[in-house]
Amino acid sequence: MKAGVMATRLSVLTRALPARILVVDDDAQERELLTQRLTAAGFEVQHASNGQEALDLLARQWCPLVITDWHMPVMDGLALTQALRQRGAEDTYIIMLTMRDASTDFEQGYVAGVDDYLTKMVSDPELFARIHAAFNTLALRRSLRQAQEAAMEQSVSIDVESGAFSPTELQSRLLSEIRRGQRYGRQLAVITLGVSIEGAPVSESVPDAVVLKNIAQVIDATVRAHVDWIGRLESPVGAVFAIVLPEAGITEAPLIKDRMMAGLTRHASSAPVRLAFSYGVAALERDGNDSAPVEPADMLDVAEHCRRCPGHSGNEQLAAVQRSVATHAGIVCRHGYVVDSQCVLKSPVTMRSPQPSSAVR
Repeated sequence: MKAGVMATRLSVLTRALPARILVVDDDAQERELLTQRLTAAGFEVQHASNGQEALDLLARQWCPLVITDWHMPVMDGLALTQALRQRGAEDTYIIMLTMRDASTDFEQGYVAGVDDYLTKMVSDPELFARIHAAFNTLALRRSLRQAQEAAMEQSVSIDVESGAFSPTELQSRLLSEIRRGQRYGRQLAVITLGVSIEGAPVSESVPDAVVLKNIAQVIDATVRAHVDWIGRLESPVGAVFAIVLPEAGITEAPLIKDRMMAGLTRHASSAPVRLAFSYGVAALERDGNDSAPVEPADMLDVAEHCRRCPGHSGNEQLAAVQRSVATHAGIVCRHGYVVDSQCVLKSPVTMRSPQPSSAVR
């Protein structure tokens, strides 16, 4: 394989990996010859005369590929490999150089962490083929590690039952939305939606995963794509979703709630169980950029106070108002509706999936 072809084929692989190779050999002439061959192929080459010198260099600058001689003074190639693996250097590919007629303990080398072997008199085509394989392997390892990390992150951030963001991810993302809204004076509203099986004991009030996923899909279809998003709250009764609405205020939230509930009402008619829905709303107070900081847990708590309120004067409404004032998260009855009258946000709280002869309320 020609050097130019080698450089072209590696161009994609090395976008994320520097084309940097460390050559370790106590023979200055051998080291220089290999360095010249690699440099001509377009690689950035570092060199060291023994394993200890190589370790010191790698502590200052990472090299994806290390090509090292086995037998060297101070620290040989096997000890260098063991030291690198003990450091956790899994993102470094190690090729061990051997003499063609040497008796090499390949098993000992592989156990230590050697990835491949080459003879010192290797031809250019084989040398560059092995280097290409090394960088390809490193790229695949990195891709696999990133996929595993993404899978782990996904498993933590997504609620398995519903497909919505998990409670922890909800708190984290909502914090970012709140800080952004307060920093730039933008509106932000949250609707909490409670879903339970009507008439079921508390311990059996949570719908199964199929129902919860369908509900999340209905909600997702009624809100703005790529703008609004859904998380799940921890709740001792039923399941509770939080629908986060950037750029929406306390006056828009009830309208969004009506559209969402219309979709849920249609869905309830075909649900396998009789579902009961309840909802509450909270929004950032519009006090300018100097507003008191609002915490995600407080904003969600205000929405939950609103959700538990029946919508008319009483202890529940008073508690919701007090919590709203204390946390600077507004609720509907403080913005356009008098406290002692029926809150229009609370149109029918319960939506049922009907029996064959009944209709959804």
